[in-house]
Amino acid sequence: MTVELTQLEPIAVRPKVASALIGVSLRKFHSMRASGLLPPMYKLGSCCVYKTEDLKKWAEWGFPNLDRF
Repeated sequence: MTVELTQLEPIAVRPKVASALIGVSLRKFHSMRASGLLPPMYKLGSCCVYKTEDLKKWAEWGFPNLDRF
């Protein structure tokens, strides 16, 4: 069985994509991260990524601060 890549949902995204998913500029996104307003960030090699599952939960839970997430 072959699965086309267009059918797959990413499990992790870089900050540029994460900011677009939540509807803020990349600059605002970095400001939110520095203030502890986003879900945790993970290092993947030399890249920083956010789990899409975390971003969805964060939104469902009403966008809590990192310490409450």
